[in-house]
Amino acid sequence: MPFRNNNNLIRKSFGILIPLFIICVLAFGGITAKAGSEGLVEPIYTEDGSLYPVIDYADLISDDEEEYLAYRIYDIQNTYDSALVILTIDSTGTRSAMEYADDFYDYNGYGMGEKHNGIIMLISMENRDVWFGTTGSAIKTFSDDDIDDLVYDCSYYLSDGNYYAAFEKYVDECEAELKREYEASIFTPKKFYICLAIGCVLGALVLLGFWLQLITVSPKDSASDYSSGGFKLTNKSDTFIRSTISKTKIEKESGSSTHSGSSGTSHGGGGGHF
Repeated sequence: MPFRNNNNLIRKSFGILIPLFIICVLAFGGITAKAGSEGLVEPIYTEDGSLYPVIDYADLISDDEEEYLAYRIYDIQNTYDSALVILTIDSTGTRSAMEYADDFYDYNGYGMGEKHNGIIMLISMENRDVWFGTTGSAIKTFSDDDIDDLVYDCSYYLSDGNYYAAFEKYVDECEAELKREYEASIFTPKKFYICLAIGCVLGALVLLGFWLQLITVSPKDSASDYSSGGFKLTNKSDTFIRSTISKTKIEKESGSSTHSGSSGTSHGGGGGHF
């Protein structure tokens, strides 16, 4: 009987501890997520529940301008499977511009596909920060040089207070880079015929070179005809005709330098002040 009572006590203990353990895990996860997104502005949703790509909390452009930019962004996203986001705020608080852009993008679920492909442009008016953050395939699409060009080109308009022109420039350059990356990744019939034509031309040139070398060649009756003065050995030496060479392939760097956001997601990007 005492043994049976102990078994009952153990069962009851597990029956209480297991639900408490599950509650603690869920609560801790919720606290972690809340801490990561704390201090961020809320995203904007459309009527169908999708994330709106233009979030202008600093009120830098008109509603009509927002709608036009959003229309263009939707078209780009559907074509190249990469998100474009514009976010304007008054201050990043305790975060840097990079940290704010990364956290806003990650914790609100922006991006396309499993890797959350996309790029965000952040404008913070307190310190006149501009930051471009990339995620997923966009890290490869937008190199450090591309990001520097975005910062330079957009800052030209931002410093003059022409915010809409800066956003248009951002969308234009992003579309151009995404299009270039897309076209480079597909093998079209046109590319096939170009490669075939180049191969045929190069092959013909090689064969022509061999043929020209053989024009002056004619058969001789004896071996002595190939040497006018006879064979004389004037010098001898040992020459190694084989050697072992160690080679190391140097990979060409592509994309931008990366860092990890507070969520653990890898990001590229860069920015400055205007």
